[in-house]
Amino acid sequence: MPAERQTGRVEDYTDAFLATLGLILFMALWCIGALFGFLWVIATALAFDRIRLLIARRRPG
Repeated sequence: MPAERQTGRVEDYTDAFLATLGLILFMALWCIGALFGFLWVIATALAFDRIRLLIARRRPG
């Protein structure tokens, strides 16, 4: 049975993930706005916000 290797600390990529997610959402909303108009951007952003709130309510803590 091999001995368990202790691992060191790993880098925290949370900030990089959130920045990338923000850019992806910006580009997605930009494309929706270009294809369908400003009202679809508002509707999509509102839907994302509602989904975020539902996930936050279900999460313990």
